[in-house]
Amino acid sequence: MAGEHLDLTSDAQQTAARSEAPRRFVGIHFACCDVYTRVYVNREETAYVGRCPRCTRQVLIRIGHGGTKARFFTAG
Repeated sequence: MAGEHLDLTSDAQQTAARSEAPRRFVGIHFACCDVYTRVYVNREETAYVGRCPRCTRQVLIRIGHGGTKARFFTAG
C-alpha cells in the first residue's frame, strides 16, 4: 500500500556497540543496607570499585595474580 513502509535494517552504530565485550562485574551484597548490586571493573582494570546504592559506602576489590574465582561477595 502507498505510504506504508517497514524498515528491517539496523543502525550500524547500535550494532557495533552491542558487539563489544560485556563489562566485567562481581556481585556484592551490602550487609549494611541489605542490598545486592553489581560492581564493575575500573578503567585501569586493577580493581572492582563501587558503592552501596543506599548509604554510598564504598567497596574496592583488587584484581591480582593468585586471586579468587568467586563472583559474589558480602561487604560491611
